[in-house]
Amino acid sequence: MSTAWRAMPAVPEPPPAAGDTGAPDVLLIRHAAVVHPCMARDEAPLLDAWIWIEGGRIRALGPEPCPEPLAGSAPGRTLDASRRLVIPGLVNLHHHFSQSITRAMPDGLCCHALPWLATMLPLWAAMDADLTHAAARLAAAELLLSGCTTSVDMPYLFPAGADDMIAAEVAAVRGLGLRLHLVRGNTTRLAPELDRAVGPEVAACIVETEAEALAGTLRAIRDHHDPAPGAAVRIDLGPLSATFDAPAFLEGLLRLSTEAGVGRHVHLTPRDDEVATCARLHGMRPIAFLERIGWLGARSWIAHGAQLSPEDIAVLARTGSGVAHCPHQNMRLGFPAGPVPALLRAGVRVGFGTDGSASNDSGRLLPELRAAHMIHRLAGLHEEYGPDRWLTARDMLWMAARDAAAILGRDDLGRIAPGAAADMALFDLDGLDFAGGLHDPLSTLLFAAGSARPDTVLVGGRIVVAGGRLRTGSEAGIAADANRAAAALLSRAEARFGRDWTSLAGRLAPTPTDPTPA
Repeated sequence: MSTAWRAMPAVPEPPPAAGDTGAPDVLLIRHAAVVHPCMARDEAPLLDAWIWIEGGRIRALGPEPCPEPLAGSAPGRTLDASRRLVIPGLVNLHHHFSQSITRAMPDGLCCHALPWLATMLPLWAAMDADLTHAAARLAAAELLLSGCTTSVDMPYLFPAGADDMIAAEVAAVRGLGLRLHLVRGNTTRLAPELDRAVGPEVAACIVETEAEALAGTLRAIRDHHDPAPGAAVRIDLGPLSATFDAPAFLEGLLRLSTEAGVGRHVHLTPRDDEVATCARLHGMRPIAFLERIGWLGARSWIAHGAQLSPEDIAVLARTGSGVAHCPHQNMRLGFPAGPVPALLRAGVRVGFGTDGSASNDSGRLLPELRAAHMIHRLAGLHEEYGPDRWLTARDMLWMAARDAAAILGRDDLGRIAPGAAADMALFDLDGLDFAGGLHDPLSTLLFAAGSARPDTVLVGGRIVVAGGRLRTGSEAGIAADANRAAAALLSRAEARFGRDWTSLAGRLAPTPTDPTPA
């Protein structure tokens, strides 16, 4: 941990309001204007509805009036939602939280994937636990403020100690109230082009041995994985990319996944070089290789899938594997949009991911739904995909809630239904975002209000966003802390590797002696 970072002042947190130190034993939401429960496809929304929450779970819901004895049993708190759209908390299937302090780096703004990684890897090689903590708080805050209540994160570089960095992230995210599926990733080798581009000094900082990766994954599961329903933190596993030249390592991860009962995640576009390598070594495409070794299945999902063939899609459908669609990342790094309509027609579960904030460059999930809503309608993009097959707002919500939760093996999430966790986002229908669009508030949320902040967010019945503001942390403090961390990371990387990233962060970030904004 650097001396400069240690000297930074602690960020003060706002004191909790009376009665908001945690989830109330009983919370009754009354007169919700429009509720989309996601209990069944194409369901009609509930209008003027009540939702009874007890012990962090939904006990019952229905149209007003709320029946006795519920309405008269003195709930711990009653929340008036009379001008609110209510949806299940969204589930983000792919992210890299640590990248949140390296977004919009000037040297990486106009690159395809591998040159972009070559620019970014020396920066990330200077990360440590304290910088990870600041970046994770920023990522978690952004997600909560876009209606997301559960997120996957996939750290895959551990230059200053895997266990410390994972513990720092778990602490940061739990403190803000976001549910976390942490994929303990790893990088045991770099693509030859990347290895040459970053050089041996950087590679030595970020590459683990296979034994280290397996041992670190096992420790993460033992230290942090909670298999119980309603868990705040679960651990899944997977490498940065499939190691086609080391199938025994993937098989070792697969055995660990099976023994521990955790999910499997991996980046797979697949790029042209991945297709060529797998064909040379195994005589098949990457998806077929993953099926052959047993990697694919109901607890397995890939990130991106932007260049899947019809044969790949058939394998994913046959094995019950899922896909995290990251539309802004695809556009940012120049990938194809991805065959999402074909995946859905084949019965493949597809959810949404932000990807890391260094290749998005936002960390909010709701805009991903809007982008996916629009991008697949572009003329000439998909054959035989006309307006009669276009995705609707209800399709998008189902994918971002129910399908995403199912991909993670979480039947306790993604729906507003009796027995489910009380995770939901409420949006104020009286704001400018919805003005003129009350004809169908859910469609307006995606077509016109994709950047809207939720008025209220509940995670396990706990109010973590209220009045459009984060309740579990100081937004100004989180931002100042992240900016200081970004400047510290840049200074450290430039000193260590002798490279200039043409960044202004060191000039513009608050200094360690600046007061944190109120």
